[in-house]
Amino acid sequence: MDDLGDYLLRPLVKGLYLLVRLALWLVFELLVEVIAWWIGWCVCRVASLNAFPRERIGEYDRASRPVALAVCVTGMLALLVLGAALAWAAASGTG
Repeated sequence: MDDLGDYLLRPLVKGLYLLVRLALWLVFELLVEVIAWWIGWCVCRVASLNAFPRERIGEYDRASRPVALAVCVTGMLALLVLGAALAWAAASGTG
């Protein structure tokens, strides 16, 4: 009887595992390659007076790894700073 349970549950567990992996991959793609890149690209362009990065805003795939990492980390940090500022403003009652 245990063999029957294993036979029926194994494909279900494997399917759920693959579904969770797909969802995490899509979230990573959306968060890093779209949101963090676009925000970081804008911040880097403003901070460097339109000199860095050389790639256009939609060219994440053409950027080298160090450039992509720097721009995406800048974008994530900008989002964290904005979130902290909004939380502080809401907590202090000024927002």
